[in-house]
This record gives sequence, C-alpha cells and structure tokens, in this order.
Amino acid sequence: MNTGTCNCHSQTAKTSLNERPRYYARQLVTPDDLTLEQDYFRAKLRRHNRYLHGWGVVCGAQVVEAKQPWKVIVKTGYILGPYGDEIYIETDQCVDVRKKCMSPDLPDDDNECDEAQAPPPDFEATHYLAIRYLETPTRLIRVPLGGCGCEDNGCEHSRVLDHYQICVIDHCPDSHKNPPAPVVSGPVPPGQVNPHERQAPECPECSTEPWVVLSAFTVDGEGKVKLQLCECRRHVNSYGNYWWACAMVQPAGV
Repeated sequence: MNTGTCNCHSQTAKTSLNERPRYYARQLVTPDDLTLEQDYFRAKLRRHNRYLHGWGVVCGAQVVEAKQPWKVIVKTGYILGPYGDEIYIETDQCVDVRKKCMSPDLPDDDNECDEAQAPPPDFEATHYLAIRYLETPTRLIRVPLGGCGCEDNGCEHSRVLDHYQICVIDHCPDSHKNPPAPVVSGPVPPGQVNPHERQAPECPECSTEPWVVLSAFTVDGEGKVKLQLCECRRHVNSYGNYWWACAMVQPAGV
C-alpha cells in the first residue's frame, strides 16, 4: 500500500514489477504468478498516471459546509494521488474535522454526522483537509488448511478494495506550493523560450507525502467551519469534457 513514504522509484525499478508471467500449457499457476500479473499492470498504470497526467484533483471533490458545527461535506469526485493511484469518491462524505481521520467504510448510519465523541482539537491556526489512497482487504472467507485436515480452518481476505482516507493535517505539503507557469501557445514574447523547442523535461520528482489537499479551513469556538477552498488545493488537467462536433469540409474548388 502506498500509505507512507515515497515508493514511486522502487515501483519503476523493481524487477518483479517490470516483468509479467508467461503462461503455457500444463503450467501450475500459483498465487504468486497471479499476484505478479496484477502488480505488473498496476505499476504500469501508476507510472502512466504520474509521468503523463500528473497528480491532484481531476474533477469534483469540492468541500462544502454542513448544517452541523464541526462538519463539512466532501462531494463526489476523482483524484490522482502522488504515487499514481486512483482515488474515486463514489458518494458524498460527511467529515467531522475534530477527528484526525475518517474512512468511508465507517460512515454514520444515518449519514447525518452525529456529534463526535472525541474532544475538539485546537484550531487557532489554519488546518487542511486532505485525502490519501488506501488499500483495504475485504470479504473474509474460511480457507481449509493443508495436512491431515485435523486443524481448524483458517481465514483469508478474498478481495482488496481500492479505498481512501480523509484526514486533517496541520501543514500544506511543499508539493502543493509554487505551481509551474502555464505553457502559452502563440507568438513567443522576447526573451522566452519557444515551448516547442525545449529539451526533454526531467521526470517528475516523487512526492514524499501521500496527501492531496482538498481545502484549508479554520474553526471558531462554536464549531463554525470557515473554508478556504483554493488555498493549497492542487488540480491536474482533465480532458473529460473536451470534445468537438464533426463538420464536413468541402474540397477547394467544389
């Protein structure tokens, strides 16, 4: 799981993630073979996302105030994490900012954000609501043990869920600061480099933190959350809504 320090470079360099199984007739396929195949394609997807698309909020994932004090709503959205993982917020999530972290697999039963039991933290300074990718094992099943069959059955998780965690952090990561200047098409101003005549860029550096910040906020003594939506929020380009209509072009002279 990419939940701690940076693992991007090890993903691109490990031999096991740059090779895939080759299947042949009468082969004994083991769990290691099938897991390697998954790891291979997942590593390729992560590299593709990181190097070609970048990372940040792709669409949605807006943060809005809730009716109750100490609460905010994180809307549905799609995010690319710093290590190339996809984060899909499928349903709106109610977040109590007094809790350090929350996961969508533990929602309130009525989704109305009941009062939290934890005491409120000190929010005199600006804090940040951030999201990170998590893998969660699910679907626990019984597995017969080997040998003579006298032992009790063991249990294994039969699925891994692509999940996420929303947390309150006390700093804006450096990776969210100083965005690069946009490349502007058209005539090149004097003293600037033509973007089509540049050398190949360096590969993107790997972030040392797993966070994608959604919003900054402060809270007053009564639990009123004041959002600062654009502070420390990192976006990445999306062409999901870019399209054009087909048009027939008549040849010249017709």
